[in-house]
Amino acid sequence: MFCKKALFPIILLAFCLLGNPVSSADIRSFTVHFAGCTEFAGWGPVSLAKAQPLVPPGYVIAGAAMGQAAIVVRATSCDGVSIGQSPAQPTVLSQIGINLVAPDGTGNINNYTVIYVTNNQVLATYFQIAGLPAIFDPELTYEYTPSETNGASGQLYVTATGEELPAYFLFGIENDPPPNSQQSFLANWWFTGDAGKMKQSTLFPVISFGTATVTLYTSKNSPLGDLIGGNTDSNFSILSIRGVYPAATMNVTLIRAGGG
Repeated sequence: MFCKKALFPIILLAFCLLGNPVSSADIRSFTVHFAGCTEFAGWGPVSLAKAQPLVPPGYVIAGAAMGQAAIVVRATSCDGVSIGQSPAQPTVLSQIGINLVAPDGTGNINNYTVIYVTNNQVLATYFQIAGLPAIFDPELTYEYTPSETNGASGQLYVTATGEELPAYFLFGIENDPPPNSQQSFLANWWFTGDAGKMKQSTLFPVISFGTATVTLYTSKNSPLGDLIGGNTDSNFSILSIRGVYPAATMNVTLIRAGGG
């Protein structure tokens, strides 16, 4: 992962100061509820040689047998997100990962987590204590501006600049999903750290997809720039969508103890 892991005692202290005095064992596994959300998701090719060092043993990069790898970039804005007993709050989050062969045979998509950043401090802290070095970025921005001439499309702007994060932003045009296009979807994101193997499994009972033409921007000298091979990546040729969903549930589970 591109970011450094925060020190456990500091994280636990911060969590208690947030009004959640629970032990780390209590939140090794937890559930997150999302409501009133839109998202961008882009999926496209990157160098296998650059992607492989980011994925630890125990996972298989999709396409690796053919010398290929793919990046998955996601940004989400929700009216309300609640974790455990915490009250729901407006939340933005962004994930970047490497597409995987499904480790357990489930999911419509499986990805290894390289970056997880959110402006929801409670969500970030839950992840940090559970073993994922999620980044809290209070300035994380997600803006969707509908077109004045075409109400079915608009401009997306996302920017992430948090500490210990290779700063990046997304910009482009998204189109609203067509009518009656709802479907269910299951997305799994994985991570392995000192605490063990983590699975983030999000079920979208109803989600609609529209098209998108969005570009990822970052410094070419950052780890993210090294992965995409420069300042920009607009080649989301496998998938590039605007997602709209009223609700989703993410179950975060620590699969096994120990590193590796």
